[in-house]
Amino acid sequence: MKKKLQQSDREFSHSRRYLSSLNKGTKSKHVFKGSGSTIIEQMSLNTLFGKPILGVPTIMNFVATKLDDVSAKFLADLDTVLSNYRHIYLSFAKTKDVKLPMLLTIYAVQEKYNAKISIIWSKESGWVNRLLSESGRFSSAMYRDECLFNSEVPYIPVISGSNQEFLDLSDHLVDAINDKYYGGCMPDNIESRISQAIIETLENVGRHAYPHDPDEMNKKWWLICSVSQPRQKDERLMYLAIYDSGRGIPLSFEDSKVFQHRVRQHYPNEYNQLIHGTEKDGSKSGRIRQFVRTMNAMISPLRESIGDSGLIYASMMHDMTRLDDPNHGQGSVSIKDVVTDDKDSNLIIISNKGCYQYNKGSEEEHIMFELQNELPGTLLQWSIKLDELC
Repeated sequence: MKKKLQQSDREFSHSRRYLSSLNKGTKSKHVFKGSGSTIIEQMSLNTLFGKPILGVPTIMNFVATKLDDVSAKFLADLDTVLSNYRHIYLSFAKTKDVKLPMLLTIYAVQEKYNAKISIIWSKESGWVNRLLSESGRFSSAMYRDECLFNSEVPYIPVISGSNQEFLDLSDHLVDAINDKYYGGCMPDNIESRISQAIIETLENVGRHAYPHDPDEMNKKWWLICSVSQPRQKDERLMYLAIYDSGRGIPLSFEDSKVFQHRVRQHYPNEYNQLIHGTEKDGSKSGRIRQFVRTMNAMISPLRESIGDSGLIYASMMHDMTRLDDPNHGQGSVSIKDVVTDDKDSNLIIISNKGCYQYNKGSEEEHIMFELQNELPGTLLQWSIKLDELC
């Protein structure tokens, strides 16, 4: 009896070990690693825990790439993916270069869909990862606002707002710059000139970028600010960028008399040809044909003849005339006023298919070129030599 019990115990023990090994084998065959794939509007993407992974271009710099097909496709794909999923992964694994202003366009699409973006960090550049972290890691707008007011957070993340609140934002931002980068001792002249540039830019967003939307809360903008540590005594650079997803500077030509005047001043031949045409017809019917060449109808021919970059250039030229008086059309003055003669100081404006760069005092003071693709809205970015503003 005892022998039979011992044999039974051995058999049970063997059986238990066999079942245990079988279970282990079964588990190893069905381990869920979280990866998969999905198709979104004919776009095949890998997934992580059911969330699509969208790769970011190797270079995220619209000026250097002239917004090439790769960059444009990424922005279009981002919009498509976020329109289908409210949580995605952005993979910066292969990204080697990112400019802070370009990240504003990603934040704009993210907030458009009120979506969550998780980051797959760069394997190529620690600097890229640092910029992603300091921009706010695509966290919520509320959390980023808290970081702006938190003196223990040493950087200023991407801040978003609307035309309804831009005046308060200017004060809050300047206070944050003062606290985070100047220890509360920012010179008054720097404070006033930076504040005025921000106010004028955001006023233009409200006045021109969203002309058909009466709700001030819908006139959205995104802003990022970073101040470098001085490389030597009295040398500190601020990088400030503001983006709106409105119609763009070139398309604001139709309802801005100041803009129309500046185009006529700086491109008289192109302007007059569009207004008067090539025919020399003084008849009544001829005058009617000239009259119906409305400002709206002129936009496309002007964009073809002088380019969006030419239209941006004209919009930034300040002339003291009856139309450009001290109470009208002074935004370009304040926007350019923070640019100094230093070689590292400049203003870059990207809008629609145009790019304009202002380098004060340089041999090439005004640089213009057309982009390969169109950017929705307007992106302004300054490199400011702070110590020269004093």
